[in-house]
Amino acid sequence: MSTTDYSAPDEREQWGSRVGLILAMAGNAVGLGNFLRFPNEAVNNGQGAFMVAYFISLLLLGIPLMWMEWGIGRRGGHFGYSTAPGMFQSLTKARIAKYIGALGVVMPLLIVIYYVYIESWTLGYAVESATGALGAVTDKASQVSTGDYFETYLGSQGNDSGFLGVAGWIGSHKAYTFFAITAAVNLWVLSRGLSKGIEIIAKIGMPVLLVCAIALVARVLTLPAEEGRSALDGLNIYWNPEQWTALYDDAQAKSLFGIGSAAIWLAAAGQIFFTLSVGSGAINTYSSYLSRDDDIALTGLATVSMNEFCEVVLGGTLAIPAAFLFFGMSGVEEAASGSMGLAFITMPEVFANAGVFGIAAGEYSVAILGTVWFGLLFVAGITSSLALSQPTMAFMQDTMGLTRKKAALVVGGIILLFVQPVILLDGVLGEIDYWAGTFGLVFFSTMEVVLFMWIFGSKRAWKEIHHGADIAIPKIFKFLMTFVTPVLLIGMLAFWGITQALPILSFEKTTGGDIIDPNDPAHMALVDNAGLARWMMLALFAFFVVLVWIAAKRGRFKSLENLAEDA
Repeated sequence: MSTTDYSAPDEREQWGSRVGLILAMAGNAVGLGNFLRFPNEAVNNGQGAFMVAYFISLLLLGIPLMWMEWGIGRRGGHFGYSTAPGMFQSLTKARIAKYIGALGVVMPLLIVIYYVYIESWTLGYAVESATGALGAVTDKASQVSTGDYFETYLGSQGNDSGFLGVAGWIGSHKAYTFFAITAAVNLWVLSRGLSKGIEIIAKIGMPVLLVCAIALVARVLTLPAEEGRSALDGLNIYWNPEQWTALYDDAQAKSLFGIGSAAIWLAAAGQIFFTLSVGSGAINTYSSYLSRDDDIALTGLATVSMNEFCEVVLGGTLAIPAAFLFFGMSGVEEAASGSMGLAFITMPEVFANAGVFGIAAGEYSVAILGTVWFGLLFVAGITSSLALSQPTMAFMQDTMGLTRKKAALVVGGIILLFVQPVILLDGVLGEIDYWAGTFGLVFFSTMEVVLFMWIFGSKRAWKEIHHGADIAIPKIFKFLMTFVTPVLLIGMLAFWGITQALPILSFEKTTGGDIIDPNDPAHMALVDNAGLARWMMLALFAFFVVLVWIAAKRGRFKSLENLAEDA
């Protein structure tokens, strides 16, 4: 069978440059997880032990999955498919594959629904910092804590002055106003397409992000010592070799961190999935816009390297060392009890204590450092949310035949509809995040690895990854991809499913791990909200399964049914 019979149509979008591709791929991976989730996970899940498990997971899971998803995506793009339904169908004769592939469209959209909302907080706080409103709160004379301010910002209390003079409910609820602005910016960029929208944002945003992050790291590391503590001392939280034995000593792990050794490994692997965006479908879509002979071996490794630099070197050197400097280990543990508290409560308090190049601590310090910090988070967030939105955009365009602007309206309509329970009901965000943004990533990765390495075949998969490669990947990775990575994923899925997913699914525990008390009205309200979140997710998945079925009836996948035999 000639592969030229299935070449991608000429009108499909492509990346404008290799630099733009690398920056966009890095922007996909570099997000809020690098600067917020990573420090929290490290502090709460083994510290030094976590870092060992993290790098082993990167080697055995992260890098192999990255190369595989690039291979699946580029191959799918060669046949005219930008999303997982078509890509999966091209790997096997089993017609059910395209319906499993629908997860690669639904899951990133579910993540975007709450991710854009959190992203909007960072924009709001950047503006609040720049205008001095946040500085006034953190000033020592203020009677309002940053924790109270965070609650006020999220709408539990009104702000009678409104936002930018806008009166009424929208004006008094800043979080909702900034969400509307953030969503509009995302959809406008998406409507401009790949090279004129996403790639331009990546080329501007990623350098800005790196400059801001490096400037903040330099400032944090040069802060004067407080009570005999320095920011450099805070780095020991991550790099303490005495804790590494907790990886295999379950008793020590429970004694030091209150969790077993297996939980440390699961947390580290989970962070790798989240930070690299593997298993979400976004990498598959981005790589589908490559030409057939474009390198994916070196380019894929370059994006992983940039992400790890942003996460381990930059993200790991900001919030936790700064919190340790001013508040000690107890302050670090309190800050790490929740990623939102670390970003929006602890860091503004840190800035209020840190002079800026000779400027006294207080309002001006917060205005400068706070604007840079929250601006950094917003840029990191928007590059990721654009990537996570693109699979749905591509599906609507390439599979359902919508124009780019109509596809953007569909995506925007789904986000605006489904985000309302996320904003208004406690527990909905956590439920979607767990099933789509945590457990779902492992499940989807397992499906695509089995399809690519076992059903499509490791020899053809290895050949596909190396086609047009600028470097030769060490052959040990072929063994890892064929045997180690799939087995680890299946083991993770089984262990995670039994120990965590089933108790959550049966409402025995919350997604945060708390045991649900049926006699507690607050807990039962969480159960009701979790049930609503699950029906929302199922409804969205069913909607896209129906769309895949309609596309199949129209013959959209017909030419792919025999491609499993095509070399």
